[in-house]
This record gives sequence, structure tokens and C-alpha cells, in this order.
Amino acid sequence: MHKIILAGEHSLLIYFGHKIDSNLPKNIASFAEQLIAKFPNLIIDLTPSYTSLLVSYNLNLTTHQQFVNQVEQCLNTFEYKSNHAASTLLSIPVYYGFETGLDLERLLSEKQLDLNAFIDIHSSVEYLVYAIGFSPVFAFLGEVDSRIRAPRLATPRIKIPAGSVGIAQSQTAIYPADSSAGWNIIGRTPIDLSLNNPDNIDKFKTGDRVKFCSISKNAYIKHGGKL
Repeated sequence: MHKIILAGEHSLLIYFGHKIDSNLPKNIASFAEQLIAKFPNLIIDLTPSYTSLLVSYNLNLTTHQQFVNQVEQCLNTFEYKSNHAASTLLSIPVYYGFETGLDLERLLSEKQLDLNAFIDIHSSVEYLVYAIGFSPVFAFLGEVDSRIRAPRLATPRIKIPAGSVGIAQSQTAIYPADSSAGWNIIGRTPIDLSLNNPDNIDKFKTGDRVKFCSISKNAYIKHGGKL
């Protein structure tokens, strides 16, 4: 079921599957927790992704083969689960307005949807956190309904505001800080997800679920949102 490959001088890449599966993120996160608990002195960093876990370890304290053997032993006794009953559900308020949704008007035209229908489609789904990457606290969420999917922009924007919510194909995400961006921007949250608040580093975990909640322009501004 699993496969371990060398990913660098002091890194391993563990594959848990060969295709995206909604059951994988929680299992990968669970295995990462077990690994750090079992080898707190050896593990330097863990980076979960859609089907894999990148493990960086301290080569001064072990050898490559010794660590591979230890990881394989853990994998052989790891219990896979097929439900997400224990995962956390995070609610993210979003103002879906043309002032904040830089690509919203174009998408409505392309998809032949009115604004309310678009909001209903995007906000009616519980999205799974498949991976963390691109920048700290940037969570790749899926899967977006096929009616509102859109490819990445041909020309990425140099800078968009923190809190912007975007869509790229079957994924959606929130930009936690001012950033360059190639995704279609459909709204913005007033919540500060940046590392100005150090607690945000653990805001999203693979296997968690996220649901967007539509808020009015007044509520967005009231909670600190900027236009």
C-alpha cells in the first residue's frame, strides 16, 4: 500500500496512494502525528501532501537505511481509517462581492450563473484540506463543484490582498497574506490568517474540513475587512 523513496540527503517521501483520495489526508496527518511522537529527536520536518508525506530527519542521529526500517515498521502497524468523524470543521466567513472577488463578474458570465447561485454552489460544500503549501497557512481545499471550476489565470497577478479566496480547477483556497496569485479570486474573508498571529500556523491541518459562509458587505467591514 505504501512506498518509500529517497527525497534528498536527509529526506524520505512516503507515498500512501497513487491517486487523490478523500480518505488519504486524515490518514497521512494521523501517521505524521504518530511519527513525530515516536521519533521526536529524529524528525526535523513533516510536509503532508495529497498522497504523500515528506519526512526530513536528522542524519547526525541515524542512517538512511536505519530510519527507513523504522518508518516501515511504523507503516506496517499503522491502522488506516475510512471516515473523518474526528476531523475538525472550520467555518470561514467570506464576502462574495465584486469589490473583493476580482474574477467574480467574469466567472458569472462564463458559467451563466447569477451571484446568489454561484455563492450557493461554493459555500454549500464542506471542503477537505488535502495539503498545506505554497506559503504558510495556505490550505489546498477540494473539491470544487464542476459548475464553478475554472483554470488558473494565464497571467498571474503580482499581488492580491490577504484573505482573498480563489478557485483553480477543482481546488479552492484562501491566501493568508498579500501574495502573487494565479487563481480566480471570488471573494475575501475578514479573518486574519497571517502569521501575525503565530497560532495560525496550525489553523489548517490535512484531513480537516472547511466550510465557507457568505456574509454581507456590512458584516465584512464590521469584522475588519477592507475593500
